[in-house]
Amino acid sequence: MKKILALEDAERLLRAWRESNDKEALNLLVAANGGLVGFFAKKHLGKGLSFEELVSAGNVGLLNAINIYDYEGRGMQTFRSYISVSIENGMLMELRRYKKHSHVMSLNEPIGTSKDGDELTLEDILSTDPDELIDNVIDGMKNDIVKDALKSLTTREQRIILLRYGLDDDHRKTQEEVAQILGCTKSTVCNQERKALIKMRHPRNTRKLKNLIEE
Repeated sequence: MKKILALEDAERLLRAWRESNDKEALNLLVAANGGLVGFFAKKHLGKGLSFEELVSAGNVGLLNAINIYDYEGRGMQTFRSYISVSIENGMLMELRRYKKHSHVMSLNEPIGTSKDGDELTLEDILSTDPDELIDNVIDGMKNDIVKDALKSLTTREQRIILLRYGLDDDHRKTQEEVAQILGCTKSTVCNQERKALIKMRHPRNTRKLKNLIEE
């Protein structure tokens, strides 16, 4: 774990970021608390999310705390406990979201039928090329339904789908590009992309659609 920042140093960096938009100060604050994020990620590992997913959720909580902590009114004595709660809450929110949809992740669970009437399982889906799969889903969905389906994903999964398929800016990025942006491996992006697709294809999200999967 990185050395804990002295309170006066943390306050100086907070002020530099919040009052002067000093991005280097923000990066230093995030880096200095990376060990704290890792600590909570290890604490909740094994509950359904990967270490990288937990870290991503924890970093969201950390950034939220950095952006709203009242260092003038509260002083800096409670800063570390405040960001600790925010980091863990970020992970707990993602875990609750995961558990809400975790029943769709069983590999042998039937999730529908192919156009030939054959039963499809998640194992069938995971063996399909991810680019082909997501294209089949997105091509059959209207934009508002895609947005609704995205709500079932974790923050990290949402970002992967948005980046990969240009749902924000119409610029599709490769898995290598997404991996570079997120600071992870191409394999991680591929696996999380597939998991995201499975959640998006759940009948709760696609009950208004027909024949999303073409074989």
